[in-house]
Amino acid sequence: MTGWSINAAELRIPRRSRLAAHRMIVIANPAGAAVRQINGLASWFDRGSARWHHKPIGYLWSDRLRGYDTKTSPRTFMPINGSAGPSWNLAAAIGSGAARVLADGLSPADVENRIRPALEAVRRINALSNGPEGGAGVPYPFMGFGRNSNSFFSTLVHAMGFDEPAFAEPAWIVLGARRLLLSEDIVRALREGRETQAHA
Repeated sequence: MTGWSINAAELRIPRRSRLAAHRMIVIANPAGAAVRQINGLASWFDRGSARWHHKPIGYLWSDRLRGYDTKTSPRTFMPINGSAGPSWNLAAAIGSGAARVLADGLSPADVENRIRPALEAVRRINALSNGPEGGAGVPYPFMGFGRNSNSFFSTLVHAMGFDEPAFAEPAWIVLGARRLLLSEDIVRALREGRETQAHA
């Protein structure tokens, strides 16, 4: 792996187990350290602070599924399976197949260009229902049984034009995987760089 890279990774639930997985996009610098993540997370709105907060899993009727970029929401950074903090270097995770490289040898500008469709997908998903901070996303399925954070990951991967990766020693439960939160037409338009005002 050389240069900056875009990677697919997982948080295992419980940590270091094979029971369940939360999938995410991870950006690593040339040293291999994970410096940025794009995640779909169960969220709740705190009326006191007038802000959205993420939570491990949604179970209330008011919980929503929203997308986050740790560049602007650093507290949404998740532990990475196969890697260890505080540097979260991905070399060991990639070597073991716990994380997968989607693109490498990139410059910072290349990274921004490659993730632009994913960030636009985040914006569109968050705007699917009215709410503060760009929208209220979509209802979070009870305990994740439905389109969830893994569906968010699948939508981002397809919007960027990558194939969905296969992880080594996959988790037994990966609810919501390989499902989209936007219509295939919109995902294709984002991937091809075409503008569209349609919604899922």
